[in-house]
Amino acid sequence: MTHPHSLTVTGTGSAAIVPDIAVLRTGAEVRAPRLRDAYDGASRASEAMVAAALGLGIARSDIASSSLSVTPEMTWEEGQGQRLVGYSAGRGLTITARDISRTGELLDAIVAAGADAVRIHGLSLGVSDASAARSSAQEAAFRDAHAAAQRLAGLAGRALGAVMQVEAGWPAPAPGTPVPVHRVAFAAGVSAPVEAGEAEITASVTVTWELGAEA
Repeated sequence: MTHPHSLTVTGTGSAAIVPDIAVLRTGAEVRAPRLRDAYDGASRASEAMVAAALGLGIARSDIASSSLSVTPEMTWEEGQGQRLVGYSAGRGLTITARDISRTGELLDAIVAAGADAVRIHGLSLGVSDASAARSSAQEAAFRDAHAAAQRLAGLAGRALGAVMQVEAGWPAPAPGTPVPVHRVAFAAGVSAPVEAGEAEITASVTVTWELGAEA
C-alpha cells in the first residue's frame, strides 16, 4: 500500500557494451528419393560441420544439436493427385564461438565442410558477462529516477525524504547465461567479417520516496 505522503518515480538508464561471443544457428539439409539416403546425407554433412568447428578450437560443450526433421516431399500430377517423390532430412546445430574475432573463419569452415547441404539460420551476438554493464545501467536508472523525484517534489513544494522502496525493472538472468544483444544476417557461401559493434544494456528502477513537510 502506498504511503499517503510519498512519491513514486520510474527511472531508466543504459550502458554501452561490446559483444564478445557469437552464437551460430546452422544445420544440414539433404533431399533424396529414399528416406535413408536423405537422413544419412544430412547426418554426414552435420558431422563434417561439427568436425570443422572442433578443428578451429570450438569446445565440444559449445556445440549442440538443436533440431532433427524428416519430411516427405510430394508433387501433384493431373489425374493422379499427390505423389511421393522423395524425402527431406535436416539436422540443426547451435555453435557458440567464444572468440568473436574468428566467427568469419568459423562460418567459412562450416560452409566448406557441409557444402550444398549447409543451411545458415542466423547469427546472434551476445555478451558472456554483462554484470558490470547491468550495474552501470541500474545506477543510471536510479539517478534518473532521483532527479525526476527531486524536480516533482520541488514543484509540489515538498522536501524529498528517505527511500521507502526500490523495484528493479528487469529480471536477472541465470549466472553464466550469455546475454543476446543483436542478430546478424548471413548468407551461406558469402565470406564476410562479423563486426561486433556496440550495443546497449538498458534497465529501469521504480523508487518510492517519503515526502517531507510543505516548504
